[in-house]
Amino acid sequence: MRGDSLDKTSLNRAVARLKKGDQSAFDEVYNYTKTKVFYTILAMVHDYALSEDIMQDAYIKMLESLPSYRRLGSFEGWLLTIARNLALNVLRDRKRTQHVDPQTDGDWFGSTGSVAESQAEIAEWLGHLNDVEKEIVIRHAVLEETHKSIAKAMGKPLGTVTWTYQNALQKIRRKAGDSHE
Repeated sequence: MRGDSLDKTSLNRAVARLKKGDQSAFDEVYNYTKTKVFYTILAMVHDYALSEDIMQDAYIKMLESLPSYRRLGSFEGWLLTIARNLALNVLRDRKRTQHVDPQTDGDWFGSTGSVAESQAEIAEWLGHLNDVEKEIVIRHAVLEETHKSIAKAMGKPLGTVTWTYQNALQKIRRKAGDSHE
């Protein structure tokens, strides 16, 4: 899925170098994690430009917090938690004033071109899912995360994530079938 050849071991080495002040390691960390960070945020806020802004804030916060980062778990999971928390903060702030509907707000996935052939159909199908279902489907189907890592990152039982994913796929299949009749 990623356009580079960095693996998790190399990512951990790059993080260690970045933590020691080697700013050139940031590019490696960013290139390895940017897709997951972006689509995790996008799955929550449903706004391409806002997702880019939150993503930038997530990397700034990561750099600020890096001195206190302890390698107890996955760096990627830690970074995704930062991104997710920032997105949740933005959603809380905007909840009263704005509702984004991917069906009516145009190009929900932006212009990445890497998600699927028909972004409009995907946005329409995902529009029938709730926020949790969208996040799980995007993280598993697009970002290729395992159900176990999704469950851990979202703080949900593995069975709940698996069940939610299967139900979301059934909803999408039903909607896809309805649109082709």
